[in-house]
Amino acid sequence: MTSAVYEVDTEMTALGKATQETERKYLHFLDSASDSANRLGRSVSDLIRQTSGWAKSGFDIDNAAKLAETSSIYTNISGADNDAAVNSMSTAMNAFNIEAADSIAIVDKLNKLGREFTPSMENLGDGLSHSASALSDAGTGLDETLAMLAAGSDAAQDAAGFGDFLAISSMRLRGMKEELEQLGEHAHESADSINKVQSQILNHTDGKIDIFDDAGAFGDYYEIMEDIAQIYDTLSVSDRDSLADILFGSSAKAKKQGNALIEAFQSGQVQKALDASLNAQGSAMEAQEKWLGSLEAKTQQFEAAFQSLSNTVLDSDMLKWFLDLGTGGVKALDALADKLGSFATLSTIGGGIAGANGLGLT
Repeated sequence: MTSAVYEVDTEMTALGKATQETERKYLHFLDSASDSANRLGRSVSDLIRQTSGWAKSGFDIDNAAKLAETSSIYTNISGADNDAAVNSMSTAMNAFNIEAADSIAIVDKLNKLGREFTPSMENLGDGLSHSASALSDAGTGLDETLAMLAAGSDAAQDAAGFGDFLAISSMRLRGMKEELEQLGEHAHESADSINKVQSQILNHTDGKIDIFDDAGAFGDYYEIMEDIAQIYDTLSVSDRDSLADILFGSSAKAKKQGNALIEAFQSGQVQKALDASLNAQGSAMEAQEKWLGSLEAKTQQFEAAFQSLSNTVLDSDMLKWFLDLGTGGVKALDALADKLGSFATLSTIGGGIAGANGLGLT
């Protein structure tokens, strides 16, 4: 019970650092967290930790608590740890302007794609956290980003690495030479200007692919790559090689990932993944209900109930009082040792114990 109270108190202290609320508000939150933890199949301390993570992302305690319930479902059905769940979801929400009330949609999509494609839900979430911001800046939506991640990293089973590849490739397409060099990436000679990139791609695709739309704005990375995949095999070997240098870079690994993306478009796997992502509503809660019947869930519910009971029986303030009392006693002995010296102190304590034995007090 002492350990259970300690774990909860540690997470509540962290939450207090991330928020500014009254003690009454924290007590109300703790009561609510205990109920939610048991219902969701998470320990109370885990749920509080996720609430702290959301609070650090800028949400007030009420919204952070609601988001922690959603990210707890993510943790349950994916196997991701508390921090990874919050990070993957918050990155996607910020990148694609998803409101807190709609955050379960992220979990729905990751769960469905994780079931139907090779990368696991946890790996896809990791890949999303690596690529969401850059792909959003390149005009690509959440569903399209996830579709490329799921289908493109299918063979390699490295969604995080593929997420990095997608982010860097989208930066190459936008002529972000300085940013690429800051990441230690070799930039193509045309990468110092998006207009140069446009010209080079038009040149190597026989004028068929324009990275700008009809309004003169940079197009959607997903749509550009889909269009390139459709004509890629019709290009000469030299044009394909030059195009790969512009789009993917000169490293063998990057070109292999680029070819995997193009092949995934050509085979229809990306489009299949996009359809799955667009029709994923409700899949997370369905998986959560199944998970609640598992031994893991029952164990977590037991832990939540035990932590709740421990905090009722052994209030953390009571433990703090005993610890303060013990600390005071140790300090008193330390002061005595400082005055008498270690051997004298041991003799005094030993004599006291012997006297107590003689009197029948021990």
